[in-house]
Amino acid sequence: MYPADGTALEPSLLDADDAAKPSVQAVILPLLTRTVANGFINEESELFVFLKHLLPWISRFPSSIVVGFLVSATLGCSIAQEVLPSTKGKKLKAAFGQTLVPMIGNLSQTNIQLAGALNYWQKQYQMQDELPSDSIELLGGVDLGTLSFPESVLDNEPMNTRAGLYVYLNALLCERPLFDDMTVMNFLNIRYKGNVPTLVTDLILAAFDILANAMYRTESTQSITILRSFLVNKLPAFLNNYAAIIFPPLSIEICISQALLRVDPAAFPSFSPMFDLLGKNGMLSEARQEFLFACALQQLIPEGSIEALLGDVPMQSLPASGRYVKNDLVAHCTANPARIEELVGELENMEGNAQEIAGALIEEHEDQAENQPVYDEFGSVLLLISAIKHRFALDLADLGISAPGSFISLYFKSACDSRAVNHLTEHENELLGGWVRGLFETEGINDELMSMCKPAQFHLLVSTLFDQSIKACQAGVLALDTLTGGFEYLREPFLLPSLAAGLTWFANRLWETKDPSPLIDILIPTLSVLLKPPSSMSDDSAAFHSAVLAVVAEPLDGALTHAQRMHKLRVDIAPLLETLKSHMQRHRRDADGYSELGAWAATPSMGLQVVLSNSVRSLSLWCLAEQSGATASPPNYTHRLLRSCVQLLGAKVTLKTLVDEVLRQYNNEHVPHAEVVLDIVVTMIVAPQPDLSTQRRTLWDVLVTHFQDSTELSKTEPDRARLIVRLHRRVQSFFAANSNDVGVEMGEGRGMVLSNAEGLPTTDIDDVLAHTEERINSGDFLGGTMDEGLMNIG
Repeated sequence: MYPADGTALEPSLLDADDAAKPSVQAVILPLLTRTVANGFINEESELFVFLKHLLPWISRFPSSIVVGFLVSATLGCSIAQEVLPSTKGKKLKAAFGQTLVPMIGNLSQTNIQLAGALNYWQKQYQMQDELPSDSIELLGGVDLGTLSFPESVLDNEPMNTRAGLYVYLNALLCERPLFDDMTVMNFLNIRYKGNVPTLVTDLILAAFDILANAMYRTESTQSITILRSFLVNKLPAFLNNYAAIIFPPLSIEICISQALLRVDPAAFPSFSPMFDLLGKNGMLSEARQEFLFACALQQLIPEGSIEALLGDVPMQSLPASGRYVKNDLVAHCTANPARIEELVGELENMEGNAQEIAGALIEEHEDQAENQPVYDEFGSVLLLISAIKHRFALDLADLGISAPGSFISLYFKSACDSRAVNHLTEHENELLGGWVRGLFETEGINDELMSMCKPAQFHLLVSTLFDQSIKACQAGVLALDTLTGGFEYLREPFLLPSLAAGLTWFANRLWETKDPSPLIDILIPTLSVLLKPPSSMSDDSAAFHSAVLAVVAEPLDGALTHAQRMHKLRVDIAPLLETLKSHMQRHRRDADGYSELGAWAATPSMGLQVVLSNSVRSLSLWCLAEQSGATASPPNYTHRLLRSCVQLLGAKVTLKTLVDEVLRQYNNEHVPHAEVVLDIVVTMIVAPQPDLSTQRRTLWDVLVTHFQDSTELSKTEPDRARLIVRLHRRVQSFFAANSNDVGVEMGEGRGMVLSNAEGLPTTDIDDVLAHTEERINSGDFLGGTMDEGLMNIG
């Protein structure tokens, strides 16, 4: 680093006017700055020699930003912070302080942040004590003395890594869908700063990466299908937002080509008669051509380009019906309602039309709902809400329910609990008696009963109806055959959704049984009737029945397993457990069941923290391998890990784990690109979170607190303090840009049926059910009044 005779390096090579000489500033100094920042200077003597050699460089180039970065890195290194606050090297510090004055003054006009950093170190090491009284005039009137520690921290240009977008997209799709077009576009615009071709290329690549990751993680076929549908049915339509702003000689076709060249060839093989069409790898072998045909359908590329992009002869073609348009589909369904069922079936096709189909079905629902019986529609909407709540583990706040008297609030809090008869109102007792007579006596479910009992009232009475009926059977008032025969009627489509609460009530009662227990002799035969769909069940009933079992399968499975242990001689429980097996694990939530969380927690040493650190490290190594030209498959990653850490360990511990890993990689001489890990951690913090309803602190909340304490922290842990400032600065750039977007970061609008698509509704869940109830008053099908407060939509 230094000449043998101890003289300073000749600075004339830095002369900007001599264009014939090599650009040492652009090549040597940034490398030297990085070396110094990574702890190259370790001894006091080395520091003073280095500072001595810096003096002529500063004097010769007082306006050079690159020299300023080198000076700041030197003054900020660990050995400098140990030695320079003392009285050692007083004359050198005085000379250094005087030399810095003109540089600070010049840089204050071109790079206020760097000037502030130099001024900060000058004050920290008391270099200004020997300055002439008039030296402040050299600063051009800029008062840098007021700059705080955070303002003195320098930063590099952010690096957009492959792993960063891989993490972000994983966060959007690993659990409940969080892909909101405007939110994602805001994130991408901030991240890529107008570089649309790179944005498009990286986004396509990330979509293939998360699909490959799902295969390597051996996730369920259902999960892989969801990610594959995103790649085919959502991404090409989303890319339409950017197609018009990619200008020649570049094109979106070139972006697609560049992305496909980098996808994992092991996960997305070319067609071959040898691959297993039934395996997950076979599913992914079709993903590239499905994506390309969907892009052609969206007119992003010509169909004739597909073979060249695919590198093989395609084995499919564009759909014969062409590209769907929502308004046309709505018109077709209005003229021919049978078309609705056809479109529902086409939603699962990997052709690129699913988004338009979904939009059309929503409007068609609004147009056709008046022709549906109120019980049917009310039950359908309620079952849909129950299924979504179960699938994504939502609570009432997630659904936007705050009023304790609203129907949805009452339903999810108490519908699965029976009430004593003496706790019912007179009207509720009358309704309960009517349903008992309707189910178990000859009069049946007639219009008079249904006109008295609104759907909401019925769904809140179902558990009490089960309880009273079972007790009547226990008392010998109802024969078991009569009981099961009456409950058969509850599998009609317009009543079947009520079993979501009713079967949960059964699960609760099963936990109470002991051996011997006469109650089990009634519960199990009744459950056998309710769980097993008969062959004569209509398509609608079968669909409703399957949706109900998906909601209740887990609690009922646990309860039946308990009953099987308590009643070892019973052989009629095992078939019920077998029936539930195909309906288990139909959810997308935090940790994917106890097995995944258990594996993380069982990791030696610090469990979840070790797994999280290892995940960050594997993501970094993946990026570094790609930058070196190697081909590497996406590392095993799920954003459920980070969310589980926040939920179980807390945001403070989780953030410390992330910061520790960044510092560990910063101090590792084998990791040449510290910006890689910083981008990964920033993306983890920025990525949308589904649990907005909780009062739990987020990673961003903790980061803000640490940032506010960074000045104090810098006195004991300067490296950690500077990293906290850099993290805060980068994360804040994303959140600040989204601060004007309603409902993005602060969770406004939770529980709203939101859509950016033109013409689609923005509706509160309780309003949907209330609107259904209001139709009762205008038709002859149902009538009567609602108990005050039962449908309070406040």
